[in-house]
Amino acid sequence: MNTASKTPPPAPDSWRALPRGAYIAEQLQQRLDRWAPGLFGFTLLKVDALSAALSLEGSRLRQGVVMARAEQEGVDLIGDATAMPFAPGSLDACLLAHVLDYSEHPHAILRETEVVLRDDGWLVLTGFNPYGSAGWARWLPGWRRRLPGWRHMLAPARVEDWLKLLGFEVIERDYIGFTNIMPWLDRWQRRRCPHFCPSPAAVYIVLARKRRFPLTPVRERQRVAVPVTRPEMARQRE
Repeated sequence: MNTASKTPPPAPDSWRALPRGAYIAEQLQQRLDRWAPGLFGFTLLKVDALSAALSLEGSRLRQGVVMARAEQEGVDLIGDATAMPFAPGSLDACLLAHVLDYSEHPHAILRETEVVLRDDGWLVLTGFNPYGSAGWARWLPGWRRRLPGWRHMLAPARVEDWLKLLGFEVIERDYIGFTNIMPWLDRWQRRRCPHFCPSPAAVYIVLARKRRFPLTPVRERQRVAVPVTRPEMARQRE
């Protein structure tokens, strides 16, 4: 068995290293600009170079920190996303742009993100859609080396299931294609076969929020015995 295919390739240093990367980054930035005004808090964590290139300046998040696995320009902190050097509940938002696609332990990253985010904290993540045009483009000779392996791409439905199990509420989701004809194809796909694949687009972006609902134990109601009254008892009282 070839074990090399199980190891994802190293994460790219810039969006231009990806096929149509500049166009995808531009489209993602438009979504972030639309969602940013609703985000608030103090500290925003961006993981790796692709996340660092995106902006949430329109939000009410006061401070941004960039963390990567290797030292490079613009990085504030060296660390691993599976073991983040932050106290539990110390971050208000986290941006993971294609971080899961280039990791051997994507579920561990989501678990760690859930730990370091405060209650009602925000999580924004993007990924390649294996059942969309990114999965098809993976087999093109010119793009094969510029995309992660098909088995490393995580379907959006799978990611959302993981998020829900970790206590996140998915607030927004959107899809982005390699070209500007994707909105038309996306509407056709949702109309024709919405249950098979939600979108044929190459990239998805998800906005989720960590929820913690207090669990109040419900006490079992005890039946109160109804007093038995008889006519002769009333006469005795008189």
